[in-house]
Amino acid sequence: MRVSLGINTALIAAISTAAHASVFATSVLSYDAGTNAVAGYSDSSTALGSAERFTGEGIFPSGVTPFNPAWGTEELVSVGSGGHLSLGFNTAITNNAAHAFGVDLIVFSNAGFSDTTWTDADPSNDGTGFTGASPFIFGAGGAATVQVSADGVQWFTAATTTLDLFPTLGYSDFVDATPFSPGSVESDFTKALDPSLNSADFANMSFTDLREFYNGSGGGVGIDIASTGLASASFVRFVNNSGEAFEIDAVAAVPTPSALMIASIFGLGVTRRRR
Repeated sequence: MRVSLGINTALIAAISTAAHASVFATSVLSYDAGTNAVAGYSDSSTALGSAERFTGEGIFPSGVTPFNPAWGTEELVSVGSGGHLSLGFNTAITNNAAHAFGVDLIVFSNAGFSDTTWTDADPSNDGTGFTGASPFIFGAGGAATVQVSADGVQWFTAATTTLDLFPTLGYSDFVDATPFSPGSVESDFTKALDPSLNSADFANMSFTDLREFYNGSGGGVGIDIASTGLASASFVRFVNNSGEAFEIDAVAAVPTPSALMIASIFGLGVTRRRR
């Protein structure tokens, strides 16, 4: 009797399909710029796909960090007062209690921490990245009402929040607060950070402190859709009922733990065959 290994092709196909399904928004359902959207940031398709890891190509190329957010017109879309942005997903946004901190959806904007090294008395550390005693986040804009829908018709409000914490980190191995070349270790745009934290919790942090605190995460504003009563959704809408515009870079659906588990134990796709 001989034991050999055979491949379960059906399982491989299923895992491959899941692995390649985008967790980011894949389509624009509708967009209304509102009354005071930022000029030049009107291409709604920029909200599709992954959040930015490197910004300013062709002008001032630099890595996206909590001190250096994305800013290009081809990277962000602005939603002014009275406006909205509705996006569709190929991967379902699921309400899953097993998601870290209950976060089902992560939103990326162009918010960033003000670097106090530029204003302190020591010019030798200018630009190295330091939040200071009273961290200030710029670029968040007005509050966004975040809604989700299963069919793109009936909408339910999940949260109303400013798009501030946590500013995006493109690569986990960046050394500088404003790096001028891409890193080699991509951060995880589906790894949520604790949404109960606020800017005061980041007082007196250097860029190194922030990078280590993120611990591989790419940041972003975490949204729990539990309050909507939906088990899953395929659409998300950002409505601006405030007096100030906000900008969207990308939106990610947090993968279900079961899908991650299947991918991590790929070896189960190997079956035993006897002769």
